[in-house]
Amino acid sequence: MIKETHKGGNVVARFNRLKQALSQLVHPKREPPIHEISNPALELAENFTGHYAFLDEQTNKSHQLIIGPDLTIKIDGRALPGQVIGVTTSALTFLDHYGFQLIITCEAGVPVSVYDEAEDATYQIITPE
Repeated sequence: MIKETHKGGNVVARFNRLKQALSQLVHPKREPPIHEISNPALELAENFTGHYAFLDEQTNKSHQLIIGPDLTIKIDGRALPGQVIGVTTSALTFLDHYGFQLIITCEAGVPVSVYDEAEDATYQIITPE
């Protein structure tokens, strides 16, 4: 091994540092573009995203249900405060600010029912709008 020195430094060591720096410039580590990063929860959200309606048979009133691509939930145009606590291919579980769950069930990629824990009632989704 050559142990020549140049201004008090090892020439081989300086060469290796220069080689490493040039390599990083020529072949920098590439972070994937944001559109290439997948988020499984948001991919699953596609099963639930849309405009739906369900009927409360006790009051005979139809309600509009909107689920956004970010899994925000609106009922009759009002945002439901809370957060998603689970999402699978078959169910979206939302915990409201009172601590009650709203579970939207999906079959074959289509929402089919809404369970409201606060009312202990399940509503069938009747029409996608």
